[in-house]
Amino acid sequence: MSHRKKYKKYQKKYGHGAQVAVPAQDHFLLEVLRRAEKHGAKAGHKTVRKALKHAEHNGPNLSEAEVEELYAAAERAGAAAALLAARKMLGKNLGHGELPPESMSTGHAPMATVDPRQVPPAGYVPGATQASERSRGHHLQGMGQHVLTIKRIEELSPEMVRIVAGAPKLAGYRPNSKADQYVKMYYADPALGLVPPYDLKALRQTLPRQQMPRSRSYTIRWVDEAAEELAIDFVLHQDPGSAGAWAAAAKVGDPMVISGARGKFTPRSKSDYFIFAADEAGIPAISSAVAMLPENAQGVALLEIAGPGSEFTIPHPDGVELRWLHRNGEAAGTTDLLPQAMRALPQPSRNTAVMAHAERSAAKAMSGIASSWGLDKKSVHIYSYWTLRRAKIRH
Repeated sequence: MSHRKKYKKYQKKYGHGAQVAVPAQDHFLLEVLRRAEKHGAKAGHKTVRKALKHAEHNGPNLSEAEVEELYAAAERAGAAAALLAARKMLGKNLGHGELPPESMSTGHAPMATVDPRQVPPAGYVPGATQASERSRGHHLQGMGQHVLTIKRIEELSPEMVRIVAGAPKLAGYRPNSKADQYVKMYYADPALGLVPPYDLKALRQTLPRQQMPRSRSYTIRWVDEAAEELAIDFVLHQDPGSAGAWAAAAKVGDPMVISGARGKFTPRSKSDYFIFAADEAGIPAISSAVAMLPENAQGVALLEIAGPGSEFTIPHPDGVELRWLHRNGEAAGTTDLLPQAMRALPQPSRNTAVMAHAERSAAKAMSGIASSWGLDKKSVHIYSYWTLRRAKIRH
């Protein structure tokens, strides 16, 4: 089929030909490249998801951040490969061998250099046509970001706060049924005056890397669709630029920007016994899972925290014991309190569900313990939520 016939077929199907102020052929080429890039990224994401699922029990124990980086790298590689293939195919059909490098662009003209303090609303492109301006709203909605407003902040312990945010219809956010339901939270330096949702692709052309909005994965503690609210529990940090520092400085009325929901595991309600284990980073997911259990559930939750003053209320069935493990001055991630406590438990029955979220080394040790119990693998979910970065010793 000739290029002209392909374009007519495309025009008939999508009806975009007369709606944009660019030549029809150029628009067709850009649309093909855009679609190639989009589907290539999806293919990369799908490949990683399958690989992680296959290696869930026998593969490396990756932290949440490492998994996100893996997904991002695969999506970039898939998009680049698809774009290259599309350029070659289109160039061949047009009789030019391969489209020139500038054809790699999938929509926006290069952006002019802008003072970061005067960055226009996210998604704005200097010199954009009226048609692209009309499509901006749809483009931003497609970025998968939901902008809520902080309604209240609750102190759970000296190390943790709960931020409750809301929006009409939760700004399109749809919860799932997983106990470890989590989202990416996007946060930016308030001094830059960036307006969410953030068009990350456009902002990369105007901002240095250190000023780009950052993201971090967090568990949704609870969702109240009737009240149009959701809550996220944060471990407070003072590290500049960290999400914990953002949470420590957050105020009522500030925006909270999150992605769509993901999740992997919910303990089977028909299990005979439940074993939970987590440090502060994993406690929100464990709390959510415990709240989902039937009233007659039996089990134990091993919860590592800084000390007695850091304990807080977690609703749970009477038959599930909460055991607080105190570090008593030791830094998070430097003790083996969780593996020791799990190893001291009696041999569980095969119909036991296990859910553990903690620092990487602790998660790896607990995974080995659970494997020695011979449980049904579908009922075991042990995941590293973070990795302690130890300074290298120089000789």
